[in-house]
Amino acid sequence: MSSRQRPNDFAPRDLDAATLAAWRNVRDAGEVVVTRVSAEMESQSGLSLDWYGILLHIYEGGEDDRLPQRELERHLYLSQSGISRMVSKMQDAGLVRREPIPHDRRNVYVVLTDLGRDVFLRATPVHHAAVQRHFGSWLSDDEITSIGRGLQKVLTDGSGPEVQCGEKLDRLVTFGQSVLAMTSDTVAVSDAILVRDALEPLLLADAARHVTSSAVQDMRAVVARMSTLIDSPEEFFRCDWELHRLLAGYCHNELLRSMYLTLLDILSSRLDSVVPTTNLTPYLYDRLSVHARLVEAVASGDEDQVAEAARAHHFTMARTRLVDPPGE
Repeated sequence: MSSRQRPNDFAPRDLDAATLAAWRNVRDAGEVVVTRVSAEMESQSGLSLDWYGILLHIYEGGEDDRLPQRELERHLYLSQSGISRMVSKMQDAGLVRREPIPHDRRNVYVVLTDLGRDVFLRATPVHHAAVQRHFGSWLSDDEITSIGRGLQKVLTDGSGPEVQCGEKLDRLVTFGQSVLAMTSDTVAVSDAILVRDALEPLLLADAARHVTSSAVQDMRAVVARMSTLIDSPEEFFRCDWELHRLLAGYCHNELLRSMYLTLLDILSSRLDSVVPTTNLTPYLYDRLSVHARLVEAVASGDEDQVAEAARAHHFTMARTRLVDPPGE
């Protein structure tokens, strides 16, 4: 069936007020949401929504992290010159590179670099949180389903396949400078990480007043075990969270301890995997050092040392820009 043919269910009909109003809502809501998501992406990751879209299409649709540039033109509804300029800027930023396509001199592959893949994976939770905040949170599950199915029919004349999210992309959460794939409830996990970080200085200060010498030895042993798990990131983080459970056990504020452990359980119980990124190994070594300092600060009982160690451990206060796009 050609794109101009319509099945009986889509027979032409006169435009009515409801259809016109729906069209205006789609147009205006699209512009508003794109503007808001774009602003949030720029401020929190330094990655523009247009650049994120290119990285997404290469990651999801490319073979070996590469996609012909003409495929990007088809997916993104931009002109050949517009895509070419954008890809050039992304190449200058180190996110992609161009490679010739054998037997097709008029086209090139746009290839995701290691940096581009890392930036994309770390920006994805930022993108998803912005989409949920400015779009998904206003709609019920039934409305989401209806809108998705209806607009898919418009995009494909009722004949195209349903758009699917890439494997696990909807389950990614940033955890410091690492990226975790969760089994479910990424919003709950992200919220738990944020609240846990806020409570941690209070919990550590209280634990430092009551920790025993034998407990310090136990915690040092956990840190030593963490040092053997650099090549097993999932086990590294599980060992990390075991250390924090030990610390929580010496907090005498029962409400604080209970809340902290509940938040920790939300995080640890939903971990599926740690996403491989080029910065992962050095980052785990950094976190190992941070936790060794944390244990020694708590062991000292010195309030200033504990506060400083807590600040070093606290990575959700400020986001690091992932990339600074060249000037327009």
